[in-house]
Amino acid sequence: MQLQWVKGAAGHWCRLAEVDLTEVDGFGVFVVWREGDLGRASAVLYVGRGALRQKIAECRRDRIMANNAADGLRLTWAKVEPRDVDAVAAYLYQQLRPLWGEVQRSPAAPRPVNLPLTA
Repeated sequence: MQLQWVKGAAGHWCRLAEVDLTEVDGFGVFVVWREGDLGRASAVLYVGRGALRQKIAECRRDRIMANNAADGLRLTWAKVEPRDVDAVAAYLYQQLRPLWGEVQRSPAAPRPVNLPLTA
């Protein structure tokens, strides 16, 4: 499955703290990560799924995410049909190995998709 990962202005990845949630709608998956720099590697922090506006808002209010917002956490999301979202999230969790969050357990096999950081 080919997902359309959202980027911000000029093709740059969105900052978690700066995304205008009124422009986010639909159902799908999202990924939060910390970009690497000279002293550290990039790290995927969280893979989420569900009603995008609501779930991203909850993520921003999370104490762990809020404490790391100064690091310029990045965000992208993609719309996914509700029937496919659990399988897609399970695949993203397997491939991206986020540092926080619940292990995605799905009765369906993980559904391969294009990964956001390669988009």
